[in-house]
Amino acid sequence: MANVDSDQRKKRCVSRRTFVKGAGAGALWAAATAGAVSFAESIAYAQQKWNHEADVVVVGSGAAASSAALFAHESGGAQVVMLEKADSVGGTTGKSGGQFWIPNNFRMREQGILDSKQDCLRFMARLSYPTLYNAKENRSGIPEYEYSLLETYYDNASPTVDALRTMGVGDLEAGKASYLVSTAGHQWRQSYYDRYAELPEHSHLMGRVMISSEPNGTRPPGIMGGAVLISHFKAAIEKRRIPLLLGHRASRLVLNSKREVIGLEATTGTNQTVTFRARKAVIFGSGGFTANPTLCRTYLRGPIFGGCAVPTNEGDFILIAQAVGAELGNMANAWWGPCVLEQALASRAVPSALFGVPGDSVVQVNCEGRRVGDEKRYYNDRTQVHFYWDPHRMRYPNLIQVMIYDQRCRERFGPSDHFGVMPRPGVNIRSVMMSQTLEGLANVVDSRLAEIENRTGNFRLDADFTSNLRETIARFNQFAKAGVDLDFHRGEFPADDPPVPANLGSEYPNPAMYPIASAGPYYAVLIAGGTLDTKGGPKINLHGQVLDTQGQAISGLYGAGNCIASPAGEGYWSPGGTIGPAMTFGAIAGKQAAKESVKDAA
Repeated sequence: MANVDSDQRKKRCVSRRTFVKGAGAGALWAAATAGAVSFAESIAYAQQKWNHEADVVVVGSGAAASSAALFAHESGGAQVVMLEKADSVGGTTGKSGGQFWIPNNFRMREQGILDSKQDCLRFMARLSYPTLYNAKENRSGIPEYEYSLLETYYDNASPTVDALRTMGVGDLEAGKASYLVSTAGHQWRQSYYDRYAELPEHSHLMGRVMISSEPNGTRPPGIMGGAVLISHFKAAIEKRRIPLLLGHRASRLVLNSKREVIGLEATTGTNQTVTFRARKAVIFGSGGFTANPTLCRTYLRGPIFGGCAVPTNEGDFILIAQAVGAELGNMANAWWGPCVLEQALASRAVPSALFGVPGDSVVQVNCEGRRVGDEKRYYNDRTQVHFYWDPHRMRYPNLIQVMIYDQRCRERFGPSDHFGVMPRPGVNIRSVMMSQTLEGLANVVDSRLAEIENRTGNFRLDADFTSNLRETIARFNQFAKAGVDLDFHRGEFPADDPPVPANLGSEYPNPAMYPIASAGPYYAVLIAGGTLDTKGGPKINLHGQVLDTQGQAISGLYGAGNCIASPAGEGYWSPGGTIGPAMTFGAIAGKQAAKESVKDAA
């Protein structure tokens, strides 16, 4: 690699201009429909009939939409119909771990754990609005609107779960295969402490994360916890005979002469348009926009390559809601999660985020061959290191990071096949590269980057990558032997990803670090920024109603989940911080929508 001109190699790291090329307004709106239409111009008017009628029409079938549908149905017996864009039920919730973060939940109360409202709100505010946060000020220094949404979440999260249990979602009847528990008192889920226990605002509680467990509560759920949760929702929906129509993509809202939302048009896979009369309201729980590269380039504050969201999460609600004057919010933020680059290039909807970096003799370096963060840190924070912009060289040096580990690490900590980063010995995965020497590994990595440079803004390794990598590993090995990471404090945080199974142990003082071997083979994987899903969209009020640019509720239109401006702001309080608010604000929207008066049909 030393024979490559240094200036040429440095130019190969991606520039901002290169990366955002193609994200102009013309591309953004090219695929947009009208988004909304008056009744007189609608297909229902032309046909003199609606194909379906209900009090409340719910778009989506994940946690937010399912919760909204159930609560709308239970609130005065509103007639509900659900539309799902995909050919299967569950959305991104269905492929998630299925945890949901619920302050002051019933399991905590059963065990006498006090989760005070003041302490919890302070913790949420600190993470959600860090540039505004001031513990000494009223509302912790954040504006009334934002604070009121956090307060609404605290007040309604636990009652939502209690009500869902009575509806049969994760109920506690004897003989059920799974049911709801919290992590309170379960030592096997210490990793589900609220993250950021090092912050003074953290009350060091355990138990806000609720998960699906065996009836005796003795073991953690499998990786399909979200599918279990969706199966409970689906059973409760079917029990109430709520129609759930698959393969129906919401395309246009229908408005009456008062500009109230009175219905919806949807398209099917055969390009037919189906009309839905919503006598009271339409609720969107349709997911974020991870699967829409143009929206991601236009709005997100960092460049990503993919995410965990299902392929149907294309931001439809953003375009539809804007057509009726909705104000957007929180568009720059997402539930961040790193991903294996080559998986994301093969399919933007990756099988899984890289939730944890396995092993101890492992580092991640940028195109210069240098570590840029704590590899064991929470995935939401770890991802944002990819977004650093170097103002001197005009590039994203961390855009793609190289995970490097040795043979011992692979033998001890494989398999991690589901992440695509550390397969068991004898199993080969294309995304995992190998060489007997560090110099050879750098050549293999740079050759792989050359193959895909037209899709990464010409990102390549610097000419001095190998020499810097040797220095990086030498410094890391010193830290591992001493037990202290002077650069990034790896292993010092209570909620850092557990580095080793308990039965392995380590002869070094910090189990998160172990010296990387002086001889190969060595392995490398390309890691890029990604999301679990985005969390920006139309703003809502305390009742889940979508707001216009004047701060007024748009009559008959509601939203919840990842398709709206998340009340969590830029924060990710803990595992389950996505599904908890989705279910809670879905419930709020469903109850309020059911109370609406019937709107004129024209």
